[in-house]
Amino acid sequence: MHEINSRRLTHLIALAEEGSFARAAERVHLSQPALSRSIQALEDELGMKLFDRAARGVAMTAAGRLLVERARRVLFETRCLFRDVELLKAHELGEVHIGLGPYAAVVLLPDLLVEFSRRFPKIKVSIELGDGDGEALLAKLRAEQVDFLVMDRRVLPATPDIALHRLPRHEGGWFVRPGHPLLQGGPVPMVALREFPLVSVTVPAFMKDALHRLLKYRAHEHIPLQVECNDVAVLKNVVAQTDAVLFATGAAVRRDLEAGWLARIALTSPPRLSLEFALVSLAERTPSPAASSALVLTEQIMVEANRAAHELLHPAQPLAQDLP
Repeated sequence: MHEINSRRLTHLIALAEEGSFARAAERVHLSQPALSRSIQALEDELGMKLFDRAARGVAMTAAGRLLVERARRVLFETRCLFRDVELLKAHELGEVHIGLGPYAAVVLLPDLLVEFSRRFPKIKVSIELGDGDGEALLAKLRAEQVDFLVMDRRVLPATPDIALHRLPRHEGGWFVRPGHPLLQGGPVPMVALREFPLVSVTVPAFMKDALHRLLKYRAHEHIPLQVECNDVAVLKNVVAQTDAVLFATGAAVRRDLEAGWLARIALTSPPRLSLEFALVSLAERTPSPAASSALVLTEQIMVEANRAAHELLHPAQPLAQDLP
């Protein structure tokens, strides 16, 4: 296998264009003997003559013309390669693909897209939305169709090819429209929620177990979800216009609470419910510069949204900086 370096190809092109060892040597800042040795080494490597030498200069052979034509293409692509690397480093080129679970999507969008486009207007961002169990998104991550995921870590298998960066827990609660019957008489027990339609994203196994226990359903009973949809925005609209009940994180409904479209149900002896979000990537893979920046920005937005939701729901209680 031939290994011809770009420096030697530069010498080849200079000699072809100048037609003289003296002029070509001056152009590439070499002595004439050094340039002659470089061309001779290239001919020896290929096993064919590239130039016919004469007292009045040099002339390319057929092999020389072919190689010079290809060498120009190679050097052009090499220059493009290094230019693109510099553009990538400067966030002037590239793209990032992000996979989001349904609750992560409602927390991050559109804030993540708006802020990323402000900071890095030349970078293309693609979002893949997944369901509650995360299997489809995980398959895309393993196929390297997305750069990273944001989802509840408990839906993921513990495998060595997956790396997790845990985020602070996002507190969850049960939410209804203002004026809902469950808001009329003070705190209510969890089982009172069974009297009203429940709406949810696709419920992963760990959440099904928790709901069975908290709502006191028997093991063989199915949780009666009236609406199951992985678009949390759609679920919030259903809840705002009916007597349905939605489980969500405070960060996912913060703006709806501030606008007065939704309200939190006060529970007697409320259980600690939360989603344990994580940034999920392939282990031992170096992210692109664009993906690295997106990871940092994603974490910032998730942390800030969690803090804002906590201040809204618990204005007198400091936020514990705990991780799952």
